[in-house]
Amino acid sequence: MNSAQWSSETKDALPIDTLLEDHNKARQHIEELGLLPLSPALKGTIWGLRLYVLFMIVVVVMNIIQNLH
Repeated sequence: MNSAQWSSETKDALPIDTLLEDHNKARQHIEELGLLPLSPALKGTIWGLRLYVLFMIVVVVMNIIQNLH
């Protein structure tokens, strides 16, 4: 790598460094907030969706098996 390429790369990298610095500050702020506990209704909804997905996987597998025979 010659010196002309190096100097142009360092000039281009400066705005990226400032953007990454802003991104890191925002990420640290979000991590400081922490996680909120889920409400029982939301937990029930998530478990319902998990069961629905498992049920639909079984339905699709059964449909595939029936179509192969």
